[in-house]
Amino acid sequence: MSYRLRLLINMGMLVVLLGGIMAQSFRTAHDLIVEGAEDHLRHASLAKEQAVHSQLDDLLHYSRIVAADQRLQEYLYIITEVGASHEGLASYLDRQFASLPRDHRMVLSSQGEVLVGDEDFAELRESVWRHLQSKGPGGFYFRSARGVMMAAVAPVHFEDELLAYVVMARLMDSNWLRRQEALSDDRLLFFEQGGEVLWSSNDRYRGARLSDGQLLGHNGQSFRVREIALPDRDGQVPRLWFGISETRLMRSLERYEKQAYLLAILGIAIVMLVGWRMLRNFNRAFSKLMHTTQEMIDGKLPVVRRSGSRSQMDRLVNRFADVLDALRREQEEVKRVYRKLQETAITDSLTGLYNRRYLDEMAPALFAQVERDQRYLTAILLDLDFFKAVNDRYGHLGGDAVLVHFSRLLKHNSRANDYLFRIGGEEFLILNVTEDPADSVALADKVRQLVAGSPANYRGVEIPMSVSAGVSCSDGRSGEGSLSRLMRAADKALYEAKSGGRNRVVVHGSCREAGEILKHRAHLTVVSSSQKGRPEKH
Repeated sequence: MSYRLRLLINMGMLVVLLGGIMAQSFRTAHDLIVEGAEDHLRHASLAKEQAVHSQLDDLLHYSRIVAADQRLQEYLYIITEVGASHEGLASYLDRQFASLPRDHRMVLSSQGEVLVGDEDFAELRESVWRHLQSKGPGGFYFRSARGVMMAAVAPVHFEDELLAYVVMARLMDSNWLRRQEALSDDRLLFFEQGGEVLWSSNDRYRGARLSDGQLLGHNGQSFRVREIALPDRDGQVPRLWFGISETRLMRSLERYEKQAYLLAILGIAIVMLVGWRMLRNFNRAFSKLMHTTQEMIDGKLPVVRRSGSRSQMDRLVNRFADVLDALRREQEEVKRVYRKLQETAITDSLTGLYNRRYLDEMAPALFAQVERDQRYLTAILLDLDFFKAVNDRYGHLGGDAVLVHFSRLLKHNSRANDYLFRIGGEEFLILNVTEDPADSVALADKVRQLVAGSPANYRGVEIPMSVSAGVSCSDGRSGEGSLSRLMRAADKALYEAKSGGRNRVVVHGSCREAGEILKHRAHLTVVSSSQKGRPEKH
């Protein structure tokens, strides 16, 4: 067999091998990107599901607060047992509980009569009464003409006698969906029934069709979707879905596929062109190529040393090295895209700070470090004062500008071992492992002073800012639930800061080591573990 024939045979093998490597590279990239998108959808939908369930729990909590009010119980006893007028009951509820977040409020007698509330809203009364007859008090969902309703029912007892039911409801319409998911072409929250979108966070997709786990919408845009479970939902209530656009994902895959094919064609052409001219120094160069291909068969992308020789075979080896370098670069690009997807899953898109999901993931490691090193984990819970007023005056874009400005102040003035989180809305968190909790108290007061002296700028208008902070500490020995206890303590301290006039730092009693610094700072206060409550946000 001549050298030329051997060369042709081996070059054919190289072409097949190169094509296989490119095909395998594309399949790997496809799997990584698609799996990353599926993971992101799963985590994001679980976060949405937890948020919806939390809202129902909050509504139940508020209804029980009202039902437990002693004066309300006395009012209802007089109304139901003595037959007095219930006109004063409505004004009392307005005075005492007007700040509780809800769209509808109703008080039903034990016989189903509307004592206080929206008497014209018959759907609410009928749905609540059906639920009471079948399952008793609690939280549930039902469909109304205006949208899905989230309702919570709590019984009112007086001296072990059932007097009435307190009902609170929230309308889950398009406005509610937009509050849960900002208007976007990439993310969508919607209600669907019978395969048709009824209400959506983006009105362009209202009326779109859902089939086979895909939502097809405006201009051919498609979404990967996942259902958000609503507990105690009957068959009349539309299903709630969360979707992430897969159009951008498909475009990325198409671009990568074209590049891969182009690179494969270019590599094959180079190999075949140079191969016909590789006659001199054939044995040396051929052995080198055989060794390289064996490594590639073993799943490696070896680094080929380039030759300065002008022979055809050596030039082929050099070109083959270029192809391997290009493959390595493509692999790095795939890894970069995958890392970007991971980063997106744990960071807040507006501020770039860590999100609540990452807090839940990293908290066990921090508590383990605290217990191992016998140090403290401090939590600084910060809440921008009067943020609702900023949104009302400057709009959501102005509010976003304030949030971004505040997050930059946190980044520029925090320490290297501080973990910065945006918990939600205008609420932020700083976690730090320290030997001296007083350092974290000092940081909280430093941030407070910086914020007070650094107004945000929106369209040439300076927006004054202030922040209230609550600081709590943990030595890591409280076992399971340490994070929730640490956050509750910081939340109590934050409540005291808000109640004390805002633009303050309040330190929870768990930070015993920070006691000395409080004697010298006018804006710092200590709050004990027994104080409870949470102020209304403005």
